[in-house]
Amino acid sequence: MPETKRGPYRWRTWLRMHLPLFLIDIGIADKGEDCEAAGGYHEWYSIDNKLSGCYHCKIKHPGKMWGK
Repeated sequence: MPETKRGPYRWRTWLRMHLPLFLIDIGIADKGEDCEAAGGYHEWYSIDNKLSGCYHCKIKHPGKMWGK
């Protein structure tokens, strides 16, 4: 995907990877609402092998979206 279409929530993902867990638990660098609505795209991971979640926003989707 082109860099301009990545979406505005990638910096929050970077912060979550580098901040102490207690700061994340109080809501610092929380996930965004919806990557696609903000002009980007989702990057999927498996939540429970039946449900997919986006690394960068709060969207969850039934099925194995991470394999597509």
